[in-house]
Amino acid sequence: MDHNNDSKTGMYPEVHVPPPVGQMHGQPVSNYGQPTQPMGGYGGQQQSTTTVIVQQPHTQQNPLKLVDIYGTREWSTGICDCFSDIGNCLFTWCCYPCAVCQLASRTGECLCTPCCVPGTEIILRARIRTIGGIRGSVCNDCLTVNCCGPCAACQEHRELRNMGL
Repeated sequence: MDHNNDSKTGMYPEVHVPPPVGQMHGQPVSNYGQPTQPMGGYGGQQQSTTTVIVQQPHTQQNPLKLVDIYGTREWSTGICDCFSDIGNCLFTWCCYPCAVCQLASRTGECLCTPCCVPGTEIILRARIRTIGGIRGSVCNDCLTVNCCGPCAACQEHRELRNMGL
């Protein structure tokens, strides 16, 4: 097999090497970035130049929006994983109001919020989802808290622990 013959038949693509910085087609660049016309030359023929965009333009994100509206991940533990942390499970089962007050405190709310604000468990679950970028909805939070309150509180405690809060 003759490699010289293969290159002439077009088996290998032609490689374009950009000119050195400050030169275009062997001529110094002047006139505000436009190449100068070559002396002598090709009888009035124009030379074409190719512009390569290295960094593509992109849309600017709103700096006030921190997370995607739908969240970016799921809960790190399931709603029925209560027995993976038996101490938390027993504490929540024996003293549910204390567990919810502790959740309020860990999310930056006043410790007494659950005693004074109706629906605090739903609000705290939505707040934890927002802080962690967890997918879900307020409707789903309401159903989860009303059907499985202690299990939801255990899951929220585990999630805050896994997030380092």
